[in-house]
Amino acid sequence: MLKRAGRFVAFSILALSVCPVAGQDRQSQQPPPTAPPPKEQPPPLFPRHRRGIYRDRQGLEVVDPTPQSPPLETDDPGVPDKGEFEINFTTHANLSKDAPRVDLLLVDANYGILPKIAGHELPTQVKFEFPLAAASTNGDPFRFGTGAARFGLKFNFYINEQHGVSISFYPQVEFATPGGGGVEKGLAERGQTLIVPLLVSKEFHYFTFVANGAVEKSVHDPAHDIAGILSVAFGRAITRTFAAMVEVRGESAFDNAGDRLMFLNVGLIRGLRNVVVYAKVGHSLASSDDVSHTYVGVGMKLLIQAQKKK
Repeated sequence: MLKRAGRFVAFSILALSVCPVAGQDRQSQQPPPTAPPPKEQPPPLFPRHRRGIYRDRQGLEVVDPTPQSPPLETDDPGVPDKGEFEINFTTHANLSKDAPRVDLLLVDANYGILPKIAGHELPTQVKFEFPLAAASTNGDPFRFGTGAARFGLKFNFYINEQHGVSISFYPQVEFATPGGGGVEKGLAERGQTLIVPLLVSKEFHYFTFVANGAVEKSVHDPAHDIAGILSVAFGRAITRTFAAMVEVRGESAFDNAGDRLMFLNVGLIRGLRNVVVYAKVGHSLASSDDVSHTYVGVGMKLLIQAQKKK
């Protein structure tokens, strides 16, 4: 009995000494844990889309309801895609009693480019516009000629598709068209005017909000003081191809004795394939000249897409 008990104790000690080693061998044979797969990023809530008319996530053509110029004076931060043309043809009238003015044909041509600055692509719009205009003062006959032309670059330097925020810097220079006689006919200001606006937009589920703030300075005409411009606008799609928008805009010279004007405009746009037609009507809310201003305008936006390389 004593021999059997001794053998049992010896066998137990040996088994206990071997089991941990066997467990360690099994653990060393197990494959290393694999890293979990990366989480898929959710699609953006407000994806960047083409201006004018674009296709939504369901592949349907919809009109862009963002408040924009034209038909409004408030402009949005968006720019045409690289290699795309956006050309606006507008007829606009300021029907004030003492000094009516009509832009018989305002041609606003824009082109999208995508330069690289410090290694980052910067969506940019190149703009040039000029009007064929007519104006009258104190009941005199209308004078016809070329109004002030404008050249500018819009830099869409911030886009957040998750929050629907976009910001652009849009410096422009306005000048009398050489040989057009605009200054002599009262259709353009003398010298050059520098306009430096900042454009901000915020998309919501039911409407889009746009705000503009700008400083305007006449370069070679000391009679004109620096002026400030501030506007806010709201836009909403009524149907897939029809949208409405409204703006309130104020313009005021920093000099207390300078000109001041505040007005309200309502705009409508309708999409027809690569063409957008638009109209607006507005009225002054306050004016330093104590003259009532009524604004009307109609036009069309032509979108020419870049040709894809084969």
